[in-house]
Amino acid sequence: MIEHCSEKSQLFYRMHLLCKEMNTAFEAQLKTSFTKVEILYHIDQRQELSQLELQHLLVLDGAAVTRHLKRLEEEGLIIRTKKEQDKRVTYIRLTESGVRELQVLSEQRQAFQDKMLREFADEEIVSLTNALQRMSTNVKNM
Repeated sequence: MIEHCSEKSQLFYRMHLLCKEMNTAFEAQLKTSFTKVEILYHIDQRQELSQLELQHLLVLDGAAVTRHLKRLEEEGLIIRTKKEQDKRVTYIRLTESGVRELQVLSEQRQAFQDKMLREFADEEIVSLTNALQRMSTNVKNM
């Protein structure tokens, strides 16, 4: 399909496929979504944050974040609370179970990442990271 496309079109298509392949492989190996790991990580980094802050960090709509948080709360990994001074804002923090789960998932993510990037030199990883950052900036400026 992409053989007759320009180099830029091939790159765009290969990046699209890689994203889908990575998500599929990640979920198959870790038995969870990358979004779950990302949510737990962001909460852990800040000890507590508002649902709106999390939504901005994840670049997801409010309904999607609410669905994820409901599931994590049902699993006993997070606690959602409201403060007396402003009951409109929901704050999220990890439970002890959530901290342990994040530790396990972080180790599994590291192993996945190591397998995915094996045989890449450090210089290649730096170059690729820089190129992806430039593309990300271009997308944000559209």
